[in-house]
This record gives sequence, C-alpha cells and structure tokens, in this order.
Amino acid sequence: MQPVSPRALRFHVAVLAAAGLASFAGEPTARAQQPASTSGGLEEVIVTAQKREQNLQDIGIAMSAISAADLTDLGVVGATDITKSMPAVVLTQPNGPSSFSLAIRGVVQNDFADHQESPAAIYVDDVYVSQMVGLAFSVFDVDRVEVLRGPQGTLFGRNATGGLANYITRKPTDQAGGYLDTTFGQRNLGRVEGAINGPLSSSVDGRLAFQSNHYDPLFRNLFGGASDAENGNDFALRAQLLFKLPDSSQLLMSARYARQDVHAGSWEEYATLPISAGYDALAGPNDNPYGTCPGCNASGLKNSGPFVIRDSISGFTREKATGFTARYTRDFAGKSLTVIGDYSTWRKDYQEDSDASPVTLFQFFNGSNVDQQSIEARLNGGDKKLNWTAGIYGLRINGDYFEGWEGPAFFTAQEFHSQTNPNTQNYLNAYGFPVDGAWPIGTAPYWNDVVQAPPGSTLAPPGSVPATRSPYSLLTKSYAGFAQVEYRFTDLLGLTLGGRVTSDKKDFDFTWIPYLYYPQSPTGQITVLTQTASLQLHQYPNSRSDTLFSGKAQLDFHLAPDLLAYAGVNRGVKGGGFTAPLFPFFINDTSALIFRPEKLTSYEVGLKSEFLDRRLRVNGAAYYYDYKDYQALIYTVSLEQLIVNADATHKGAELELEWAPSEAWRFGAGVAYVDAIVKNVDTRGTGVKGDYVPGNAPKWTANAMARYTVPVGSGHVALQVDGNYLSSFWFNLSDNPAVLQSAFGIANARASYTPASGKLEIGVSLENLADKHYGTMGFDNTSINGLAQVYPGMPRWYKAHINYHF
Repeated sequence: MQPVSPRALRFHVAVLAAAGLASFAGEPTARAQQPASTSGGLEEVIVTAQKREQNLQDIGIAMSAISAADLTDLGVVGATDITKSMPAVVLTQPNGPSSFSLAIRGVVQNDFADHQESPAAIYVDDVYVSQMVGLAFSVFDVDRVEVLRGPQGTLFGRNATGGLANYITRKPTDQAGGYLDTTFGQRNLGRVEGAINGPLSSSVDGRLAFQSNHYDPLFRNLFGGASDAENGNDFALRAQLLFKLPDSSQLLMSARYARQDVHAGSWEEYATLPISAGYDALAGPNDNPYGTCPGCNASGLKNSGPFVIRDSISGFTREKATGFTARYTRDFAGKSLTVIGDYSTWRKDYQEDSDASPVTLFQFFNGSNVDQQSIEARLNGGDKKLNWTAGIYGLRINGDYFEGWEGPAFFTAQEFHSQTNPNTQNYLNAYGFPVDGAWPIGTAPYWNDVVQAPPGSTLAPPGSVPATRSPYSLLTKSYAGFAQVEYRFTDLLGLTLGGRVTSDKKDFDFTWIPYLYYPQSPTGQITVLTQTASLQLHQYPNSRSDTLFSGKAQLDFHLAPDLLAYAGVNRGVKGGGFTAPLFPFFINDTSALIFRPEKLTSYEVGLKSEFLDRRLRVNGAAYYYDYKDYQALIYTVSLEQLIVNADATHKGAELELEWAPSEAWRFGAGVAYVDAIVKNVDTRGTGVKGDYVPGNAPKWTANAMARYTVPVGSGHVALQVDGNYLSSFWFNLSDNPAVLQSAFGIANARASYTPASGKLEIGVSLENLADKHYGTMGFDNTSINGLAQVYPGMPRWYKAHINYHF
C-alpha cells in the first residue's frame, strides 16, 4: 500500500469536513442564479459602485462587473485572475507570488517595498486593503467583483486614482443550503471550496465558507542545493453572522483568516548585454560581454529556460492575514445609514535567491507586520429626481517592515568599504587584513572554512559575505469627509457633483544594519557591524501631512430607456510618502526619499447601451488624464528604487460588448487602448531626463469569450472558449529592452455538464491552450550579475471540477 502524502491527506480531510458540514445543512435547495430572460436576453447586473444598488447600465462610470457564475466559468481562483476578463486591467507582481497590484489604464505601483500603497485600490466588502500582500488571497464564495476604471476619489477616496476593484462576498440568508466545489488536475492540483448557509434562529442567519488549495512546484531546481519552487499551499476561512434587529436594522459580523506557506522567490534568468549606461538588452547566443562564455551571464551561466532555476538557497513566502468586520445598516424616513468598522492584520516573510545561480552572490528578502483599523459612516437618501450620499471615514495603518540583501556580487560591498568604517581596524588587528570590502573569503559558495577567529577573540571568523537589513516603520493616519449629489433635471439630463476632503499624516522611521552572513553556518550565524560613518543615510525619521481634495462633476444624458451618454471631470489624489531604499549607500541626499502627493484630473466621455430587446449590450468610454506630480518609480543604480514626482499624460479608450442572440449562445468581448507617457524623468540614473512609458502599460489589451449551451438528456452541456491579449510592454519605467515583454495571447477551453436538478456540475478545462510562455514581472540585474529576472505567468494546465449545491 502506498503511503499518503501530507498534501493529499489535507486535501481529503478538507473534502470530508465539507461533506460533514453539508449533512447538517437541512434540506437541499437549488443554486441561486441571477435572473435571466427566458428569451435568451442579457441579465440585469446590479452593482453598488455608488454605495447603493443600481443597474450597471444606469451608472455613468466605466466599469466591469463579474458575477459568481462568470467567475466560475472563467476559472477565476485568485484575486488577480480577474485580469483575464476585462480590458485595460493588467496584473503586476513586484515580488513574484508575495505581492500583487493591478494596473488600470496604465496607472500602476510596482515598487517591491511593501509599505507603498497602490493607486489602483483594492476593497473587499467595501473595506480598503492597504497592503499589496493583501491581494494574494484566493477568491472563494464571492458574489461578484466590480472593477471601476478611472479616479474614484469621491465615494471611495483612498488612493483610487487609477480605479479600484471591489470583491463582494456572499452574505448569510435564511435559506438553508450550501455547496462544495472540488478541483483537481495536473501537478497534483487539489482545490476545495465550500460554504454552508442557513438560519441559526428567527433573527440570526449564519454562513461559513472555506477554501484549500495545493499543487506541486512549477519550477525545477537543477542545481540541487535548494528545493523546487512556486507550489501552491494556502487555506482561507470566513465566518459571518447576520443579526436582524428591530427598526429594520441589521448587523453583519464577519471574521476571516488566511495563510500561505510556499517555496517561492524563483525567477527565470536571461543573460543581458550592456549597451550604454542604464540601457541593456538580452544577450544573443554568441554574445560574451562578461568574458565567461558565449550567451552567458556574469556568473558563467546560460539562460535558465522556462520554469527552471539553479538556486543555492530555498526561497519562500509565508503570509498570514486575519480580520474582523462589523457592518450596521438601518433604514428610516427614506434614508439609509451604513456604518462599517474593520480591523485587519497582515504578516509576511519573503526570501529569494536573486542571483539565480548555484553560488551565494545576491539574496533579497523582505517582510512586514501590519495592522489596520478603519471606520466609515455614511447616509444615503433620495428619490427618482434626487439622490445623495454623505459620510465620514477614518483609517489607521501601523506597519513594521524590513528588507535587505545578502551577498558580495555587487558594488564590492561598498556600503562597508570605506576608510571611516569603524569595523575595519578591528578586523585588521585580529586577522592582519581588513574585511569591510574584501569579501568573499573562502571557496564558492563561500564556506566558513578558511580563516578561524583567533583564540579568545570576540570577532566571528571572516569566511563570510556582507549583508544589510533595513528595518523601518510607517504609521499612517487618515481622515476624510465626503458627499455626492445626483440630480435629474429632466428625463433627458442629469447632474452629478461630489467632493472629498482627506487629511493624511505619515510618520516614517528608516534605518539599516550592516552585518556578516555565513552561508554554510548550521546555526544561521551572523555578526552585526557598525554603520560606516561617512555615509549620508543612517537613521531617517521623518513625517509629512497632506490635505487632499478629490471631486467629480458629470453630466448624464439619458437619450433613450436603454441608452446613456455621459461626460465628466474627475479629480483623484494619492498622498505623498517615503521611499525605503534597498541600498542605503547610494543615497547622497535624504530629501530625495520623500515624494509629494500625486493629482490626477480626468476628462472622460462614455456611452452605455442595450439593443435587440436587451440581447446586445455595448459600453464604451474615452478619456484623457492630466497628471501632476505623478509618483514615478525609477531605478537610480541597478535595483536601487526611488519614487520621484513627474508630470504625466494618459489617453485612451475602451469598448465592451455582450451578446446573447439566443438561450444557447453567449458572447463577450472587450478591447482597450492606452497611450501613457511620464515626462521629463531620469529613469536610468544617468542624469539625462526623458519621456517614458510606465511599466505594465500595454497599448492594447483585449479579451473575448464564446459559450454554447446545448440540451443533453434532461440536463445541458456548456462549451466555452475564452482568452485575452496584451500587446508588448515594459516591466518598469525605463523602457529598457532587457525588461520588455513581447505581445502575447492566452486561450482557454472549458466544458461542463449540469443535470436537470441544477445541483451538480461536472466540468473540465484546459487553461493556456498553446502553453504560451510569458512574464508578469521582470528586473534588469545587469550591473549585479549580468542578467535579467523574469517571473512567468501560469503554464498550460489541465483541470477538472465537481460542483455540488445542496
């Protein structure tokens, strides 16, 4: 008998646990569906983009909404998978699998420092998620996802200059039931999602949902010193109670927990060819710029190839998130009061073998320990002519962060190599030579086996490599008041006016610690050193306060019952902040670490329409962005990141189409064009300024879907193909050929069978049909070890699922 692996055991335990829960759920009920026209027309999509329930087609906002059924049909299991199904929304991963953000209409934040907030804001059930690690969650038991493009500064406010994504989970009801969805496939994939729902008493409803996800590593390590990497191993749980109180009021309480523990930090490596200062290209098979071998990087290694690593250490991502939300609602006298309070925590520990080689040259690590509290109180009211919303908002983010590196490969350890280094004389006296810049000492991978510490010496032996750890903290306190009024002058004309005033205060404290690292020490030995006195940056405490205004003015033209046109001006803002540099040695002026708020003025026109008895839906928008003090991420020397202010312009358009010609056929398509330019900025550390395209901003993005449903026996079979396309783009602002991703498209195929009861669905899918290889993030490490790093997107994947509703 074969032994059962721990991963398989956890998978089967999760299935059995969900089955056990189902046995207590009461009588089975059919799966809830959105209302659909029996003649094959499109469903009405209800959203809450303006903090109240409205038909998507009645709102003058460029947005996409994906229902729970569509999420399943598109194979969405991660929060970032929504980029598969909507135009002008692109995934970016500054730390591979440990942090994520969305680029909406070319507006992006791709700094790998965890304290930076994204200009494309993320919300879960109207609660702001401030940390990029917060987007690493799995999508489970979700009712819908709403993605709003363009600045949403009035009603959402917090940093939503580029737009936002709001994930709305399913809520408890008084109807007993639930579901269990299991997915399995290649790479020993085992994913289980389930929920149980029902009344606990006449006035209390409950819902418990969970998901567990596991699969084998995507990367093979050919060196053997480290494990294979980029596997799946995460779990999440959400419990909700809905209390039905007197006076038509309700209190919804939600608690959540999620964790991830995976082998991570793996990057494909491609040899680079220096062209000029800060400008590098991928090396050809016969290029030998480092004198190592043709087609090789500075470590003498050829390109790794798809999903291959040659690492000497095992990278990892360990994350944990917890949270509690209380939402109180009450209707009275034609008005509605909503109060939302939330407490969230995120913990992260990340390490990678950045040199991607079998020796210890450069290892990057970072992490965070963050807690966030927020509260929002708002009042809505109105009728057919006038609707209004007013409220207040408070936010506190208390974060402790760290980042650093280990290894001698770059700059000859210049952060230590100085005549004023107080550690030099100590080592000179003990060993007869200085060690502040003379590493490595030993034999690759730098074993601690060459020089032993003198008897009685308090100094550690010098068979080591240099390292730096930079702990820092950021405390953010933010308060805001907001209001919006929508007035319908006539059946034809409507006006929307809104504004928000925000007070931001940030307290920042950065320092760095030099130390010696012993790669082969069985105890993880280090020796803490003293900072070099000649450097400009030691400890850097600073604070800044900003008063920010965002607003909206828009005219809506209701040209027909199914035809809405709109034109408006929106102002979005994102508060100022601080850079946490990876290499403190290169900071000659600490004032460069602070950056100002960015201000975006958006001019937009749009159209929403339905035709053919609501069988055809066509929505489109065109816009022009005028950015002042855009927060641009540049790299001054290698991976020394710095955020600077620069002006920018974005212009573009998008078009989305849905067509349901019959009950059997369903089509969807979207296309977007973005032309974004950041002006007069030095992105390569050369002192020469120019105009550049932002990272993760392809000019063209598109998506398409075709679904055919045919009766088979008493049930039906659904066949679907879908895919998306991105034109070429750069991974950062430098427009550097070494970090250019060529255009690519991904296609997927799915099939499912549902019996007449509608309670069971059995399906199969093949994602990334052509096994297209592409990157989602990349870095130019030419000045470190002559290579570019690329983090790849998912390969071809066969999957099957069984979904049962009871």
